[in-house]
Amino acid sequence: MKQRGTFLVPTLTATWWIGDKLEQGTYYPPQIAAKARTAIASVSQMFQKALAKGVNIGLGTDAAVYPHGRNAQEFVLMVKNGMKPIDALKSATSADAVLLGITDRGTLETGKLADAIAVSGDPTADITATQKVSFVMKDGTIYKWP
Repeated sequence: MKQRGTFLVPTLTATWWIGDKLEQGTYYPPQIAAKARTAIASVSQMFQKALAKGVNIGLGTDAAVYPHGRNAQEFVLMVKNGMKPIDALKSATSADAVLLGITDRGTLETGKLADAIAVSGDPTADITATQKVSFVMKDGTIYKWP
């Protein structure tokens, strides 16, 4: 992946969510539960190996495995697994822009298209700040939460 510039989009939240449900006693058919436990056991190790090797990492979700609106959990899990907070933020911005071939956005620079969010706190010091969005700006329009 590193040699070819391939991106890993790990979707750590999907296995984290299922693992949490298994721990809470949510019923899964035995074969599915066994497969999930195997995947859960290897996903952190896989992510850490890719990170150590310098593989390009983007942020994406398997939202539908868990409720929509929980995407910022992916940042938390990336950081928990050894990624620097600033690099986790870049995985969802500049790295994803490169991955998707839309480099006219993804960074805050003059002349680029930018959607932005504001959070309470400094996500480079505490990545969970990404879970507390106070406003969203999309296409120049600000959407404030009540």
